[in-house]
Amino acid sequence: MTRRVATMALLSALVVLGGCGRDRRQASEPAEQRGEIVRVGDVALTGEDLDKLIPEEERVPPTIEEKKQFVRRWVDTEVLYQEALRRGLKNDRRVQARLEDLEEQFLADYLVFTELEKRASVSEEEIEAYFAAHEREYMNEYRVSHILVNTLEEARQIQRLLKKKDFAWVADHYSVDPVAKRGGDLGYLTKGNMIPELEEVVFDMKPGDMTGIVKSDFGYHIFKLVDVREALVAVGLDDVREQIMNTLLVERRKKAYETLLDSLKASASITYRDKEFAPGAPAPIAIDTTGFDEEPDTTVAP
Repeated sequence: MTRRVATMALLSALVVLGGCGRDRRQASEPAEQRGEIVRVGDVALTGEDLDKLIPEEERVPPTIEEKKQFVRRWVDTEVLYQEALRRGLKNDRRVQARLEDLEEQFLADYLVFTELEKRASVSEEEIEAYFAAHEREYMNEYRVSHILVNTLEEARQIQRLLKKKDFAWVADHYSVDPVAKRGGDLGYLTKGNMIPELEEVVFDMKPGDMTGIVKSDFGYHIFKLVDVREALVAVGLDDVREQIMNTLLVERRKKAYETLLDSLKASASITYRDKEFAPGAPAPIAIDTTGFDEEPDTTVAP
């Protein structure tokens, strides 16, 4: 998703939540002085409202057409919202239940947001120390191949198949990643240009090494390091300062989140009535139905 599309998606999402521009104050100054763009009943959307919805880090100004699209969406939502209020739908028990669910999730998320803002920050000294410790990794490019499958059972079957078949052959026949179908080749990658799960292991590998099963948001991978070469373009601290800051922030926020959650759960009263759902309960035994033990039929129909 591009930054511009992401910005407009954010604006649209906030419209759907009905939270923007709903200024019900009885202002003394004329609408023109308040910079109103449009008004539906007693609710106004101003240029200031529109500007506030664009996060500072996303300051790629929307085009006039994108702004018009947002305003049209805001008007549509406001008209529907006000009609729903007139019909008394806000008091519908299903609406109340949904609003309670949304409030619960929003408050939980907002607590995390406020706590992580206080607990997680990165200094320039930490950025410089990180670069010094990982400078070698930035100076190289790593050619990586991978096999991606959807389930852990499939990944285990792939491991067994790799004892008999070449990595590229298995990738061509079984990987679900269409971009890497050519033997699973991902090309030359650099630090900061890989998924975090690969970065955790690749820098300690030697050409020809394969990983075990690596889980990511995309599925289950088995990676192979094919080659390492010196980076074609020299990388300095200024080139990767923002990348390092983001890396350290993600790590720090993850640890802060886990610490916060652990401390709250330790003092909370949590009782699992059904022990099957309790942490540490054994998972049910999965039955392998993938059929990977058999080689695929690669014949071409006439």
